[in-house]
Amino acid sequence: MIQKRLVILEAKMTSKLILMKYSRLTIFLFFFSSCFLFWRCANPIAPEGGPKDTKPPKPLNFDPPNFSANFKDNSIKIDFDEFIALKNQATEVTVSPPLKNVPDLRLRGKSLVVKLEDTLSANTTYSIDFGKSISDITENNALSGFRYVFSTGPYIDSLSLRGTIVNAFDLIPPKEAFALLYIDRYDTIAFDSLPLKVKPYYVTKANEKGAFIFHNLRATPMKLTALVDQNGNLIFDQASERVAFSDSLVHPYYIPKPKFDSSANLKDSLKIIADTTKKGETKVRPSGYSAKKATADSLKKDSLAKIPAIPNNLLFLFDDIDSTQRIQKSMVIKKGLVMINFRFPVKALHLKPLNCDTTRPWAIQEYSTFKDSLYLWLTDPKMDSLILRVCQDTSVLDTLKLELLSKENKSAGKKDQEKIFLGVNTNANAATFNQFAGNFILSFSYPLSLGKLSLIRLMQDKDTLKPKVYFTDSLKRSIAIATKWKEDKNYSVFVRDSAFIGLNGLANDTLRFGFKTRQLRDFGNLILEIDISKRPGNYVIQLLNEHDALLGEKQIKGNGKVKFEYLNPGKFKVKAIFDRNYNGRWDTGNFRKKIQPEEVFFLDKIIEVRANWDVEEKWAPSSSF
Repeated sequence: MIQKRLVILEAKMTSKLILMKYSRLTIFLFFFSSCFLFWRCANPIAPEGGPKDTKPPKPLNFDPPNFSANFKDNSIKIDFDEFIALKNQATEVTVSPPLKNVPDLRLRGKSLVVKLEDTLSANTTYSIDFGKSISDITENNALSGFRYVFSTGPYIDSLSLRGTIVNAFDLIPPKEAFALLYIDRYDTIAFDSLPLKVKPYYVTKANEKGAFIFHNLRATPMKLTALVDQNGNLIFDQASERVAFSDSLVHPYYIPKPKFDSSANLKDSLKIIADTTKKGETKVRPSGYSAKKATADSLKKDSLAKIPAIPNNLLFLFDDIDSTQRIQKSMVIKKGLVMINFRFPVKALHLKPLNCDTTRPWAIQEYSTFKDSLYLWLTDPKMDSLILRVCQDTSVLDTLKLELLSKENKSAGKKDQEKIFLGVNTNANAATFNQFAGNFILSFSYPLSLGKLSLIRLMQDKDTLKPKVYFTDSLKRSIAIATKWKEDKNYSVFVRDSAFIGLNGLANDTLRFGFKTRQLRDFGNLILEIDISKRPGNYVIQLLNEHDALLGEKQIKGNGKVKFEYLNPGKFKVKAIFDRNYNGRWDTGNFRKKIQPEEVFFLDKIIEVRANWDVEEKWAPSSSF
């Protein structure tokens, strides 16, 4: 009986211990779960599974209201539907007409407060364009095309003006450019000189495609320019600033509001420009440097195609230069070679060295193609400095002082100097030679004072040939080796040591150049049928690769065919320059003399040339715009 009670008591004790153990476990789990929940609440994370926010902030209320007349406040409050962030205010926010003091922008909760610290002009419509400075704080969605407009007078000006800005040389839109409008309101400053001295009356920023649009303009003739502003003062006063201008005064016009979402109005409108032809017909086409014509299908999809035709103000940016001849750069390229770069092609140039014997030739002169750079090959290899007076006509441009030898060269021993040889290069590329494009060329690093052409030997496989060997230039820097080249054959050129000696006293080492000729079927040809009858003149037709490197160019003065032959297979661009002054090159403009840069045109497609193929294209460059 006692034993039975002991068993029952032991069972009760075991049950109690088990209950106590599970109670502690329950309490521990409850405590851990509570801590985890509190931690989750204290560390908010983005909800998972929901759609990503892609909408920019939306303005809800304006105080004073947007497009207010008789504006008399000095601050503006704009409420948004979410918290916002401000960025790049200096480059994105523009006020038109410009104010002396930049408005102060502050964030207060979900509101933006704009404080105006200037005295506003009477009866004037102002526009604050925020660009892409406003975005939400979660996904950084920028609010584009947002403006606040008000007038200090009884009405809001309602006219507009639009256009496109491109670089004059390559028709590519600039990254940062402003379109500027001026009103003739100064008695002491000539209208044409306003961009050089005062800020514009209206200003707007071009988008990434170069398109711009002015809103809320008054009805008066205006001067239109564009500027890549380097110092932020909106005045063309720096040599490094690029500028563009319209040849005539522009007149703002009324653009009816299209019947669709107004928030998309500005974004969509910047995608098109109108092209007015000589006959008065107007076509709407996409903006961009390629100047492609819009297709019927694209116009049907574009809701703005229904907008009445408007003028296209196309502005070409260029680097402005004055007419004063200057030395832009002078440098020692290598021992014995000096380069002087001029602003313009030189005429009647006179050089006078001040620290060397001028009774004997002290240098050989070599000009660049357009005579805007001069290379001086010095005849005395021991000369360690050069003091040179440079004159054009009777004017002294500059007195140059150049160190010809580096410290290392000055301290180098005689043994080190004996190890240096005259440099020799060829026009063979990767051991292959395009014999169809010309003869085999040896190019020397210095003009030659001595050259023994008989010490050059040419072999085809094991056969020795008797080529024609001759200098191609008066400076004796290049030698051509001519023979009846055969396709797909191995050739070798041997040059004996000391066969050639340069002006610097260096001789060549023993040389061997091995190469293989190409087959005609390896190449393709591009044949362009050019029509310039609508705009006669002198044109420079250029062939470029995909990276805009110049591969070749030819000049034409009338309709005809231009051939670029023996091209390696690849993709190419074609560019035309309307060469107004017949100098065979592209020339920039002059803002002060009201000279526009020379026009350029691009064929509106990339041309692919294949091996053993002739590609033929018809093109009228003058009708590209």
